Amino acid sequence: MVDYEKLKCDIYERWSLIDPSLLPIDRIDLAIICFLRNDARTSNSEIAEALGISEATVRRRIKELQERKIILGFSALINIPAIENSIKAYIYLKVDQNSIEDVAQKLIKNKRVLTLYRIIGEYDLMCEGLFLSMKELQEFVDTDLKTEGILKAVTHVVAKGYKINPWIGL
Repeated sequence: MVDYEKLKCDIYERWSLIDPSLLPIDRIDLAIICFLRNDARTSNSEIAEALGISEATVRRRIKELQERKIILGFSALINIPAIENSIKAYIYLKVDQNSIEDVAQKLIKNKRVLTLYRIIGEYDLMCEGLFLSMKELQEFVDTDLKTEGILKAVTHVVAKGYKINPWIGL
């Protein structure tokens, strides 16, 4: 039987701090998620063997996790710096309160915007962008951020990552 405490998975480590009865999944689902998060190409039979359960059980549980929208899909992690020399920027936006949704809808359509959050504090939105050059970042600031409703924009360029989100790549 698998030693759940030895699972090396950021999700397991995060959720191990929560009372398991509060989670909508059990330890087997969590272990399956960890296997898939570490390598989405891990076969059902490999997971089943490692967990000491049947392949049919793994297949059924993955299907249920997808139906419950706990697993949203499967993807590959890409080493973006191996392909392009990107510049990552965080842009904080103060927006007219009547324009937040319109501004957000415009920004989420931009191919350089990775994430966009409504935030609480001095600013209203936080945009995370990935740009191919400082010129491209400046063009984004000069054009896309000069839109009706944006009152102020403050841009921070990432110089070095200490704890990096592998899904975003930098």
